[in-house]
Amino acid sequence: MAAVRPAPDLSRASTWPDGVDADGIVPSMFEHGVFEHGGQRREDRNGFVGALAVRALRRQGRAVPDVMLDALERCRHGEGGFGFWPEHAHPAWAPALPGDADDTAIMLFELVRAGRIDIDAARRTACRTIGRHRIATLPLLRPPWLRTGVFSTWHRAGRSHDVIDCTATANVLALLAALSLDHLPGASAATAMLADAVAWAGDAPARAASLSPFYPDPAELVLALTHAVEAGAHALRPVRDAAAGSAWGRDAEARTHDDAYPVCGSAYGIAVWRAPVLARIRAGAA
Repeated sequence: MAAVRPAPDLSRASTWPDGVDADGIVPSMFEHGVFEHGGQRREDRNGFVGALAVRALRRQGRAVPDVMLDALERCRHGEGGFGFWPEHAHPAWAPALPGDADDTAIMLFELVRAGRIDIDAARRTACRTIGRHRIATLPLLRPPWLRTGVFSTWHRAGRSHDVIDCTATANVLALLAALSLDHLPGASAATAMLADAVAWAGDAPARAASLSPFYPDPAELVLALTHAVEAGAHALRPVRDAAAGSAWGRDAEARTHDDAYPVCGSAYGIAVWRAPVLARIRAGAA
């Protein structure tokens, strides 16, 4: 594994990479997203969708342009984890967000696989960010599958509870398996929570949609579980099989190929992001 690369110059973080051509499918990697809220639409460029695109290209065995990996590196925050946007370059219309477990998991995974971060450095990052933020208390009104000990979504200090997202949790478990950290406190609780959540959802699309507040379509949960099993989280295989065989999971892959597909959103879908370029990349794997 390659040595750790120097951190990118965050004084230029507001300058995103120019467009690249990845086999004719990615005309401009970071002009790929549309943010929608209250009938308003804004073009957006963020590392989250970029990381999912890197994952899709890698899983297809296609070359990932360096410019895409450079952009993921720019999304590293001061505390060591990763965020949806670079720490000092979020859009003017968006709030400044802290680092979070989901972005850290998917970006760190791809940077390790690409040799941009060595595995020991990645393990330290995972332990200091994801591993240290776990749920200690539960709200009175909560879904029946939620439990203490699982990894929290946001990396905020002094918080004992948080909104928990099952797709983000699957992405975290993929990273921990890939880094041989699936023995960490919280991993077994997270695995059991996902099993309970998918069993509770059954064949009910509305229940399935509620499992991942930051993902409007539960298709992303099926994709994340599949990727986690590929990464070595073998205890999730029966969970993935149950999700993929459900009424809401059988056509999950195909749904993500639609340009209008909502890839992520604010909690419970008040605002959504659509990413036609990501949809087209994913369609190339079908």
